[in-house]
Amino acid sequence: MMLRFISLLKPACLVFALLCAQAIVAQPADQPALAQEQGGGKLVGWLELNDALREGPLPFAWMSVDDAGPSLSDVLKQIDTVAKGEQYLGMVVYLDQPQLTMTQVGAIADAVRAARANGKKVLAFSEVYDMRAYLIASACDEILLQHKGGVEVYGLAVEEMYLAGMLEKIGVKADLVQIGKFKGAEDPMTRTGPSPAWDETFDNLLDDMYGQMLERIMDGRRMTREQAEALVAQTWALKDTDLLRQRVVDRLTDRDMVDALDIAFGEGFAWDDAMGLAGGAAMPTNPFMLFQMLFQERTVTTTRPTIAVIHAVGPIHMGESSTGDGLFSSDAIGAKTMVRVLGEARDDDKIKGVVIRMDSPGGSALASEVIWQAVRQVAEKKPVSVSVGGVAASGGYYIACAADQIYVWDQSIIGSIGVVGGKLTLGGLYEWAGISINRRSRGQNADMFNSVEPFTAPQRELVRQAMVTVYDQFTDRVARGRGNRIADVSLVAEGRVFTGRQGVASGMADKLGGLDMALTDMAQKLDLKPGNYDLYHLPQPMSLPDFLSGLMSAQSPAMQSMTKPAGVAAGAEASAALATAKRLLGPAAWESVTLSLDGLLMLRDEPVLMLMPHAIIVK
Repeated sequence: MMLRFISLLKPACLVFALLCAQAIVAQPADQPALAQEQGGGKLVGWLELNDALREGPLPFAWMSVDDAGPSLSDVLKQIDTVAKGEQYLGMVVYLDQPQLTMTQVGAIADAVRAARANGKKVLAFSEVYDMRAYLIASACDEILLQHKGGVEVYGLAVEEMYLAGMLEKIGVKADLVQIGKFKGAEDPMTRTGPSPAWDETFDNLLDDMYGQMLERIMDGRRMTREQAEALVAQTWALKDTDLLRQRVVDRLTDRDMVDALDIAFGEGFAWDDAMGLAGGAAMPTNPFMLFQMLFQERTVTTTRPTIAVIHAVGPIHMGESSTGDGLFSSDAIGAKTMVRVLGEARDDDKIKGVVIRMDSPGGSALASEVIWQAVRQVAEKKPVSVSVGGVAASGGYYIACAADQIYVWDQSIIGSIGVVGGKLTLGGLYEWAGISINRRSRGQNADMFNSVEPFTAPQRELVRQAMVTVYDQFTDRVARGRGNRIADVSLVAEGRVFTGRQGVASGMADKLGGLDMALTDMAQKLDLKPGNYDLYHLPQPMSLPDFLSGLMSAQSPAMQSMTKPAGVAAGAEASAALATAKRLLGPAAWESVTLSLDGLLMLRDEPVLMLMPHAIIVK
């Protein structure tokens, strides 16, 4: 019993040690040497973007913003503080190879434009600009490049992975059925290349995404489309002086940027890297006080008019939602969690309206319907809006249609109204491995989803009929939710995917804008004045005791690897492989890929899915 207790204590000590170490080594980023000068009460904001940005609130109750890193909302608030603050002359945006999604890029660029429209001077600085950084820089007054730096703007490229050939080699067959000509969800598992229908819908999507990227460069740099396309085609091969001569950048500078800063802001200003964003409280130095603080649960209650923000990120499944911790779990939307928090928002009289922040490629058809019903129950009592981040496709869009209003970014991906289902048959793999399977069943179709053989023709027809029912239900939910805003659902259904801009034009969404716009509009609709209402984020951050409880559970992969010697090597090999894949793809691409892969793996448990078939990664 004592050995078991010590084994259970290991992960708690590990987490405690990691948190202590993090508290000790965390340090703020440096501004240029001029940062220490004071005078005149004038400020210049310093915004450093050097990593991924969180979407949503802090994932864990014991974390501060300093620990978890800034969110997109934090960055937008900082830019808005500069835009509206009379003491600010402007700001410098240091783009240190940030790992941002395209929707985050668009949101930051739009916020920078708004600051400039308010009379603020905004400079961009970097040693090297990739496409995402350059799109933000194009929204600034000037683009500064460190001497001998570069611009690596390649355009838009997508790599789609098709697994049918690999599955055939190992004796696995994907026996799938899809409803929706353009869905494309079965293609990665059943084909060695895209279908003509998927080519059509996906090329249409990418054409609009690429067009939007060029438009941002054309608008910011005052170029023609021909000039913008030439820029994309050749910048990566140009020297810094060539980039300056061809107006790709505005100034070559040393790292201190003294000349550029003097011209833009004059002398006698102070830097401000907080820009209205409060830092986290300092960690106590006493380890026992630190341990006590970490185990305190952070609870929030409503005391006055409130708008609830419900965060729904990841593939959709039955069960509880999860938050990615960077170690043992990833983001997922659980129907059980969503029903609970939606019910809490519905029944709390202080909560006057609800905004759902959605970023999901879809997943379980059943879970999507369960959540749809829960959203409609809230909407019968109070207004509900959906703010789409990167994607609300298939089951994600199914849920979004339950809201009164849908907000999207111009490069959000929405739609994929279609259904895919079936199973993976492993008979060939069993044969190769020398595994014999003895099957027993009672009932005509009890053995339909066996893992050995494909569906028979009658079984396949049964699956198809069931999926047609789900597809009809999907299109009905879209028609009921969007009403006459979509003239003909059939023209946007059958698996077609669209950018947010295309979606607004077709009536699939209502307005281009982010979470802040959705919240502002909700407050106006409810006649809530700024400063007189609260925001309540759900689900609430996970407490450390709850996190450790999940970590120590019998089903926890981490706990299994600690308690089962045979699993240690396999766990280490898997962790190394995953770490290598994550480094090769990059954080943003890794998140996109895992969202889709996690969804596809649901076929192990559920025969019918609503899922966006491919991740879209911009390099």
